[in-house]
Amino acid sequence: MEPIKFEVYSPVRNTINGALGVVVKTAGENITIQPVTGERITFRAQYLAQASEAEASSLAPLIARLKKEEEDRNKPKPSEDPVLIRAAFEKFMRHIAVRYPKAEQSFREFWNEIMAVTGDAPGQTWEMRPSSVKYPCPIIKVCSNNKWVYLLYLQAGWDLRMEIKKEFLPPGAEALFPIDNAMYGMGRAVELTYARFPPETRKKYLDCLKAIYAAGKSS
Repeated sequence: MEPIKFEVYSPVRNTINGALGVVVKTAGENITIQPVTGERITFRAQYLAQASEAEASSLAPLIARLKKEEEDRNKPKPSEDPVLIRAAFEKFMRHIAVRYPKAEQSFREFWNEIMAVTGDAPGQTWEMRPSSVKYPCPIIKVCSNNKWVYLLYLQAGWDLRMEIKKEFLPPGAEALFPIDNAMYGMGRAVELTYARFPPETRKKYLDCLKAIYAAGKSS
């Protein structure tokens, strides 16, 4: 029997004790759920079942709350002083340099290539994810419907993880971001090692970014 595929925000039931919850993350057979009360917990998919219609109805408020929380997390915050944003970026880079000097050099080179595409305008084309969250990082933004919104998160360190909002990916670009259901289902991701990220590979991501920016300007 094929295992059940659970989507993010699916209402589910624990087959062991009957407890209800909502899927917030999937990683192969590991499914993380948010119970009605208490902390999130991860189960193997085999111990979960789709909730019944009545059970799903009772979980509707929780699903709505989780979606609203994710929407709020991804809303651009009021722009800070560009000088402060740039200072936060340099602090971020110094932290990488202390632990992984070669990674800092490689990421800065890629960052400069990205700035050549987007324009280096802190507060508009990019900003820093707040240091109060677990993984502070630079965020590339794109103009959509006359608003600058979050597009691409660059979680840099020993390696590089990029998470992009699905809605902006050009057709056929999904292969560049093979990890689905990032950002609680709203994005796709890729994890790369700098040693395997030569100029010809970087160009594919830069061309993708160029296409997204071109689409934004024409919309």
